Amino acid sequence: MFVDAGYLFAEGGKLCHGTSKRKDVQLDGAAACEYLVQLASKASGLPSLRTYWYDGARDGVPTTAQQLIAALPNVKLRLGRLNSAGQQKGVDALIYRDLMTLARERAISDAFLLSGDEDLREGVRSAQDMGVRVTLLGVATRDGGWNQSKQLVNEADEVRELKLGELSKFLEKRQAPADNTISNADPGKAVEAAATQYAQKWLSSSTDEELSSLLAVRPRIPGTLDTELLVAVEHTIGGSLRGHDPLRRVARRAFWDGLNKRP
Repeated sequence: MFVDAGYLFAEGGKLCHGTSKRKDVQLDGAAACEYLVQLASKASGLPSLRTYWYDGARDGVPTTAQQLIAALPNVKLRLGRLNSAGQQKGVDALIYRDLMTLARERAISDAFLLSGDEDLREGVRSAQDMGVRVTLLGVATRDGGWNQSKQLVNEADEVRELKLGELSKFLEKRQAPADNTISNADPGKAVEAAATQYAQKWLSSSTDEELSSLLAVRPRIPGTLDTELLVAVEHTIGGSLRGHDPLRRVARRAFWDGLNKRP
């Protein structure tokens, strides 16, 4: 499974929520990967090797949300670059490289590609020349128009559209923040409130054993949980904590304080 995250966010956002702005869309990466793998396995009748997730990042440094994707089992995160306009660069080359390597090494017989860029057409053709069957996944449009290169569509062995009901399983509209953004006069309070809210949510879904295990390693927050905490805070405040180490410390301290308020 090869997923162009930029295409998924832009076109999935348009279909589900009428926006192509990434900041307005919230993705459940784990649910997305699970659904796409199930779709591919059902269509091919074969087990999945792994999912390759392609995205852009400033200076190649992953965001907390991207780190969460990278931590998923059987998922490889590949990062291109973001230019000054926020456009991802180098992603197509990464997809081409992985597709060619796996095809050449006979590691795969079926490839499922979620993208729309014509630059991938030659990669699809070359993989087919090595015996790989390529299914192109696309995102349906509201007006029945095209959001994929017609040349790429024609090159694929089969094309499968993802509908609104499917994408809604893992693409949600991000709630517009009120006065809690990083640019707020007192961002610390917004971050503290968001982290406390996450702590309460975590408590409500955790067992006594899980809580005891977490308290045993205090003040350290295990890596995956720490990433989930920061992602949740970013989603709530509608801004990134990247480069805001003091605010990250506020979030972690508020998380522990929230646990102390358990009934």
